[in-house]
Amino acid sequence: MIRVPNSDLHTHTDYSDGRGNLTENVRAAEAAGLDAIAIADHLMPAGYEKHADRDALVARAAEVRQAQCWADTRVIMAVEATVLDPQGTLSAEPADLEGVELTLVDVSWLTAGLAHSVPASRQTQVANALQVYLQLALEAAVDVLAHPFTLGRFGLDITLEDLPRAGLVELGHALAETGTAFEINNGVWWWWPQCYPRQLADEYAAVVAAVAEGGAKFTLGSDAHCNTGVGNLGWAKRVAEVAGLGEASWADVEGMLARRQ
Repeated sequence: MIRVPNSDLHTHTDYSDGRGNLTENVRAAEAAGLDAIAIADHLMPAGYEKHADRDALVARAAEVRQAQCWADTRVIMAVEATVLDPQGTLSAEPADLEGVELTLVDVSWLTAGLAHSVPASRQTQVANALQVYLQLALEAAVDVLAHPFTLGRFGLDITLEDLPRAGLVELGHALAETGTAFEINNGVWWWWPQCYPRQLADEYAAVVAAVAEGGAKFTLGSDAHCNTGVGNLGWAKRVAEVAGLGEASWADVEGMLARRQ
């Protein structure tokens, strides 16, 4: 077995679409013996169901500080924003990210060119997928690409195997240059209902290996939406092992946090 970070850098609470509160997530992290947990609630445009607005973020930051007073586990104030188009427009404004220690960004149902307003051409769909992550890699506000290439529920005509290796290596180069991490998310299998989870682990590992070849570093996240999912990283660890990641493959999280201070 490979050695992986003892941290879960992607969890949600009832500040957005999670089903438990922040204290329950931190207690679960403590029970699992985790070194660190990131509370990364969704930061969506105003009016979107279950979005965390600025007032909610301020309240959550205070709760994170309180939790850190009693928890041995490092509690990280994070958000999960969404990219809205292939040009890299984010759902978060700079003011929204003040006081945030770690910013994750995902492709979601709001992302034009992939989840809606989708081009008919498979070639353009692939190009959009690569372009959006390359743009995020170059965006200074982004620390982690959240569950990259989870495209299987958007009605696209492409699979992971359609992503060109050269494009993935290029993405790895871009991530390495900016210090942005690529998350191996334990819930990626859910986003590809067309594939069996073990089959998908092999296919996703090929993506991870190509990005790693470009020099990218990685994080692990459960994407837990309740406290019982905190630290559930088994599928993600399998992907990391199949991809051949080593101890040097993991992001320096403390370094990422320091650059936001």
